Amino acid sequence: MKPNLLLLLLAVVSVLLYVYHFFGNASVRVVSSVGRMAHQHAVIAYDTAGGLPGPQLNTGKQLTNPQPPADELATPIAASSQAAEPEPPAWLCGPTCSKRASTSEAVALLFNQPARIELSSYTPRGTTLHFTFGSSIMMDFVKNWLHFVRQAALTPFLVGAADQGLLKFCDDDGVPAAAITPELDVWTYERKQKDSSQVYEMRSEWKYFRHHNSDFLEMGLVKAAFLWELLSIGFHVLISDLDVVWLNGHWQRWMTWADQTQPPVPEATEIALADILVTTDELNYKHDEQGSRPGAGTDLNTGVVYFRATLGSLAMVQQWRKSMLNQKGRKDLTENVNDQSLFNQVVRGTPLGAHDLQQWKYSLNASGSVRIPEQAMQLPAGTTARKVYQSSRPLEPCLPKDRCTPVYFTFGMLPMRPFTGGHTWFNQNVQKMHGHQLPQYQPITVHFTFQFGDTGEYPHGKRQRAREAALWAIDPPEYFTEGVFVALKGPTYEQELQDAVYKRFPEWSPQRHMFMDAPQRQAIRDLLGLATAVDGIMVLPKLWCHCDRYWGFLSNCRFPQVPDMDLPFGCPQDALFETPRWNKKNVRFREHTFLDNPNVPATLRDNKVVVTVGARGEAVGPSADPHTLQLPHGTPMSEVKAAVLKVNPAVRLIEISNLHLRRLCRWLGSSSKNAEFNTLTRYILTESSRYCPTEDHGGYNAPGFDWQNPFTAYNCTWGFHSPTPFPEKKVCGGGQGGGEGAGVELVERPKSEGEQGLAAGDGIPVLDERLNSTTCPRQMLCDYNVLPDGRITKPITWCNIEGYNGMDQKWLPLTRGMLATMPDHRCPYPPGDRPGMLGFDRRGHYIGGS
Repeated sequence: MKPNLLLLLLAVVSVLLYVYHFFGNASVRVVSSVGRMAHQHAVIAYDTAGGLPGPQLNTGKQLTNPQPPADELATPIAASSQAAEPEPPAWLCGPTCSKRASTSEAVALLFNQPARIELSSYTPRGTTLHFTFGSSIMMDFVKNWLHFVRQAALTPFLVGAADQGLLKFCDDDGVPAAAITPELDVWTYERKQKDSSQVYEMRSEWKYFRHHNSDFLEMGLVKAAFLWELLSIGFHVLISDLDVVWLNGHWQRWMTWADQTQPPVPEATEIALADILVTTDELNYKHDEQGSRPGAGTDLNTGVVYFRATLGSLAMVQQWRKSMLNQKGRKDLTENVNDQSLFNQVVRGTPLGAHDLQQWKYSLNASGSVRIPEQAMQLPAGTTARKVYQSSRPLEPCLPKDRCTPVYFTFGMLPMRPFTGGHTWFNQNVQKMHGHQLPQYQPITVHFTFQFGDTGEYPHGKRQRAREAALWAIDPPEYFTEGVFVALKGPTYEQELQDAVYKRFPEWSPQRHMFMDAPQRQAIRDLLGLATAVDGIMVLPKLWCHCDRYWGFLSNCRFPQVPDMDLPFGCPQDALFETPRWNKKNVRFREHTFLDNPNVPATLRDNKVVVTVGARGEAVGPSADPHTLQLPHGTPMSEVKAAVLKVNPAVRLIEISNLHLRRLCRWLGSSSKNAEFNTLTRYILTESSRYCPTEDHGGYNAPGFDWQNPFTAYNCTWGFHSPTPFPEKKVCGGGQGGGEGAGVELVERPKSEGEQGLAAGDGIPVLDERLNSTTCPRQMLCDYNVLPDGRITKPITWCNIEGYNGMDQKWLPLTRGMLATMPDHRCPYPPGDRPGMLGFDRRGHYIGGS
């Protein structure tokens, strides 16, 4: 026998031996399909004995268009210029299409005309469909998602409309969209008698908030219905939430081997073959680079999920749907049971080891379900590839009423630096980390998670963060051009202050944060006062956080998952302020990055007046040009507008430093105006946020812990207190005194709570200023807050012994007895620079002393 022929024969024998080894003694059986695919053909199933599952080709419901797989990237079909325009395929047909199947077998989606035009040029099998879904109540975010999807050139894309209002918008604006047919009951997945509805409409009160007091199950079932139908048609589906922004179109480098001229990055060599890829809430980039599933307490996040058109994906979606159905009728549902938490329960499994990975790849090649290039079979040297996981058990890739063979599904986690979240983008600034320009680190999406400003009515926090990052594209032109803007020139505090505060308080202490927040809050109060006086729009200064905001226990003022995170960090507005309050009161303001936004005309930025204010006793001269204005010390804010317009009648931007801003008299023109301003600022500059240091948490999780017991409840620092209000009677001159002390000086006084009020100092009217923004310094819960009309809810308490909402009343006799022995019948004010309370023993009992 010739050598070449012998080698060829040996190769064939080797392949046959491998196939036999992998599939074992696989018996082949024919299983008939039922449901709407029942009349297509029989399908072949492989029964494998142990080990990894074989190709598992039986589902009872085959994917539509079962031709051999094409490239996974979208591949438009070339149309002949001479041929008549063909009728669209059955899955894309409208209700009157002659190809449309019977009600029981038809695709349960109704595509609008723009979608039929767009998708008719694509073969579903091998095409990735960029998908989102929502309702008309979320229109702002639909528009923003569409803007960035188009800018990133993601095609084809489709919007799933959960109500008629959104579908009408898509029709009118030429947006490809689909709705669920009204005959489909998403609970039973049975067809019902057609009613007068044009499309399926969600019956729940679902708004913007995942945890809204509504039937969230319906929202999840609608999402699952869309995914089931699109995957069944044959599309790969890349679904992203409406609060996701696509920065570019580089998703392929993590999700597919379709374009072998542009293969995935080495780290994605294997996950780019998995059935399902999902983003996570992982915060530690060093841990994330291992490619593993996040640890306990960190979720998979359904903000971005890639579903490959495989039996594994169908099985997972169907199990996800079943898990939601299983919640129906439960009386103990909480906000922690939602579509994402149930996704996390379904998508579980173990990572495939090296041997199993190779078997899995060969099985994919053998089944023909995925084309695996040679370079995907072996990892490049030195590469830490992200792990592929296999589901814990096989699941049925068909509707419960159908018969099908269970299959396993595979999944992997997308990396946190390219697929960023609210914490990684806004707090950790992954977009500026070392190597951010490299393909394996370049950000691709931003998901506005980890924020604190959303309500059931509107996601105020998400929108504000998007604006700050210049990732909000739907503000009208006048947002950038109307009125006169007032901005702070420079920082809100000096480095010397930070050095002193950092020296006084250790890194773990939230008091660092509270002391450094106070000057920021004061600067915003004064800047808003000036903007109010000149009838302008305030541009927020850049804000800094010296402790991260977290609903759990902090470690060194950081999330425990990110011990190396830099402090301080530039933080979003919702980390320090309750943004919905600002919007509720129609405060005229802009985000701190506003003047850098390219939509702001250069002529506006350039047409500015820089205002300076002389020191006390300093003489000031006339302004030399239309872009500068010098004012004497103590000039009332109410007189600044006339002075600015005198030097530049066409001014569009007023800038002033914090030092010079503090030299103005805080007088808006009348007592009533100052009183109205104070009511506003007490409300919008107050926030109820807790900071719970592990280093000082008391008896939390210790034996006998009881949050209603003031002696074992944990201890958190609460903020933020509004700054001192403006005086409500005029105590400054008319700005004509040449700066001879006619203004109101704000003097910081070392009082525990910074009580405000007029005081006399060297004959000069002064106003006490708060040293820090603390409300309750060491408390389980803080009952202090401010109502919209400026009224205070309850007084500030200093420790748990003084009581809090939820404290068991059986402890009252003991706590009252202790308070009676304390100076002023109050707890000593906590030192903040060391754990514990002065005069208390380890049991939390007051014994006196220091």
